[in-house]
Amino acid sequence: MSLSRAGPSFRPICRRCLLRQAIPTLSRQISSTLSVPRSMSPRQQPFGVPSTALLNPTIPRAEATPRIPLQLSVNDFDEKPSAKPKQVLRILLQRIPEYMTSPRARAKLQVYGIQPDVVTTLGREWLQKIEFDLGSSDNLTDEDASKVLRSNGWNDEDLIISMAQGKFMATIESMSLRNFLSYALTTDHLPPSLKTHIQSILSVTDLSRLAYSTDFLNARSMKRKFHLHIGPTNSGKTYNALKALSRAKSGAYAGPLRLLAHEVWERMNLGTVGELNGQGRACNLLTGEERRVVDPESGLLSCTVEMLPLNGVVGGQPFDVVVIDEIQMLGDEQRGGSWTKSILGLNAKEIHLCGDETTVKLLHNLLEPLGDEIIVNKYNRLTPLEVAPESLENDWEKIQPGDCIVTFSRTNIFAVKKLVESTAGKKCAVVYGALPPETRAEQARDFNDENGLSEVLVASDAVGMGLNLKIKRMIFESLSKFNGKTEVPLALTQIKQIAGRAGRYKTSSDSTNIASPSAAADTDEAPATGGLVTTLHKADLPILRELMKRDLPSIPRANLEIPYNNLSDLSELLPAITSFGSLLEHFASLAKTPSYTVLSAHEHKLPLADLIEPYRDSLSLHEIDLFCFAPVNIRDERAKAIFGNLIDDFANKGRVDLEEIFGPSRLINQLELVEETLRTLPPLPPVLGIGRKLLTPPIIISSIPMLETLHKSLVLYIWLSFRLEVSFPDRVKAVELKERTELVLDSCLERLPGLRQRKHAKGERGKDVDRLVRNWRRENVMPNGTRKVEGVPRKGLTWLEKDVARRAKERKMFRNVRVIGEEGK
Repeated sequence: MSLSRAGPSFRPICRRCLLRQAIPTLSRQISSTLSVPRSMSPRQQPFGVPSTALLNPTIPRAEATPRIPLQLSVNDFDEKPSAKPKQVLRILLQRIPEYMTSPRARAKLQVYGIQPDVVTTLGREWLQKIEFDLGSSDNLTDEDASKVLRSNGWNDEDLIISMAQGKFMATIESMSLRNFLSYALTTDHLPPSLKTHIQSILSVTDLSRLAYSTDFLNARSMKRKFHLHIGPTNSGKTYNALKALSRAKSGAYAGPLRLLAHEVWERMNLGTVGELNGQGRACNLLTGEERRVVDPESGLLSCTVEMLPLNGVVGGQPFDVVVIDEIQMLGDEQRGGSWTKSILGLNAKEIHLCGDETTVKLLHNLLEPLGDEIIVNKYNRLTPLEVAPESLENDWEKIQPGDCIVTFSRTNIFAVKKLVESTAGKKCAVVYGALPPETRAEQARDFNDENGLSEVLVASDAVGMGLNLKIKRMIFESLSKFNGKTEVPLALTQIKQIAGRAGRYKTSSDSTNIASPSAAADTDEAPATGGLVTTLHKADLPILRELMKRDLPSIPRANLEIPYNNLSDLSELLPAITSFGSLLEHFASLAKTPSYTVLSAHEHKLPLADLIEPYRDSLSLHEIDLFCFAPVNIRDERAKAIFGNLIDDFANKGRVDLEEIFGPSRLINQLELVEETLRTLPPLPPVLGIGRKLLTPPIIISSIPMLETLHKSLVLYIWLSFRLEVSFPDRVKAVELKERTELVLDSCLERLPGLRQRKHAKGERGKDVDRLVRNWRRENVMPNGTRKVEGVPRKGLTWLEKDVARRAKERKMFRNVRVIGEEGK
């Protein structure tokens, strides 16, 4: 079988073949919002190619299921009106009896030592007290209802916020459980020993004084100065904060992504931060998967927020200046706890917080009670951002160089890439969340570089953070996305953050085009043209225009991670058989958080906790907590299996060998197979989109999800090796495999099929170009499209996937074979 017939690819196939292989899966075509204009019937689809999910079984079926695009209006993006205290009081009186008589409430109380008969008696008395204290809401005003709730220990503001966020019942249950236990301590129904036990449980789950705990004593011993750099995307707020850091004797930059930490690390060492004027300063790098020490005595550090040393420089001395980027992340349900902890407990004299206007009120509420000084610096965009007068009206030929099309799944991204390349004849780079950060950066570099091959970017919402991109026009393929269950409108924050990426100031990556070092140091201030934002569909444009005028809603609460010490103390007060997942749920049900904070979501840890539970007798609580915090994509079955192998080896052997845990998945074998395949292919031509399409074996397409899984699992191993160094000895090997995977992913994305310019397009062909491509093909390409190899007949090679697999296997076997007599040579 020749390479071009080795299996399905993105090539158009005949209707008969498509029906034979796809019925009844033909209905699982890519989303109609991509390939079918809204006015077009299904029979008029521009191309009859099955989606990547059909071609590649490694892509989840959920991504291949057809989704009906939402018929949106501006009203769909309106904030829901907040509940009133009177309404909250009425619902509270209805729901409390239901919860306290439920099996789940009784089961929790029994875990705390209160027997069912006592619960019944106490519950009856407590409910009567609640009804008496709260009374009826019929004759109360909202102001009176609020006073009644607060005077009896029910935070009406938290209840209103939780109702807006869809967490009302969880909040009621948590408040009810703590209120009930507090009441039980005032009665004679419990023996003194049990009262002491329950008081201890309430004490360790009370985080209301967390900011004054021993962990944050250094921060409380000084009056810190906070500079809030508040403004939209491309307003220069981070640039000005970094200037303050560059002048400091000691300090740190803390960002949300390893890419951002790495960029600031490079710029500090190269001296391309504004006031360094090309004179680099030694700066070290610290992330979850990487350590780079330029100078052990350096006072500067670039890191991710999770790795920021809260106690300051070595010896406990405070940092002079710390910059914390994307401060609005403190509202993130999963990662926000790291930002909140940094704000409350960072030992630094001067702290610069960079973010948007959604955080200002919340930061004042958090910091003013601590006695810290707050200075607000507001910024406007440095380049104009406008909504285009027209949409693309579903016409892919209107795509221009410098455009970025935003869509929201890997399947859609690949399909849009094919449509743009085959219709508009422009090479596309791709950026989406599952790609390794290094690969995303490489794709962005190819798009940014004037000499790069890619003229257009196709991206998911991952484009909104962490990459400097020369986007002229941002195009929304849709204003809705699939949330795992249904299509939902995009959040206003998402829309404005993504749209704001259009039009930007130059960054340090542009310094190669600037003559003098001083000019290079000021590249952040070199103006660029403004940006445009538009939509693919005509009906979406007026909605987008209206949304861009709206102000972002304020973040109501900062998220707070469960402190490990408190979690450990609670585990000692609960039965020994309590699982780690149940321990997390108990803490979440009982926690009393500081004002203006809420406990971070823990649900994403529960699947990992279930995988770890069989090994709990072999692991310490600290190890279990560490593994539940590890970066694992629980929706990826291969990644879950590797994580399971890793836990098994760690618990039973105390040592985790890289090849053993990856062996059953065969992902490393797949990497070698793709490497072998790429070696058979000619290099990319000097001019893309001219003449025949490049040969793309199906393995290049189908391996992309597997390579992404391999990369994430290698990052997991490296992440753990920095925390459990003795048990994870193969870090060097993991780093080498990770870098190989990044290179192969880059090549696979470069060779995704789709680009072929029309032969006689005006201005796209010429004699010089024809000659260039003809010479390249003569020197590099066999007639069947494979790489030309010396000594191989002109008729070309026959490519078989099993042959490549066999060669890869033989090569590996050869490496492991000891040649007899070799020692004596």
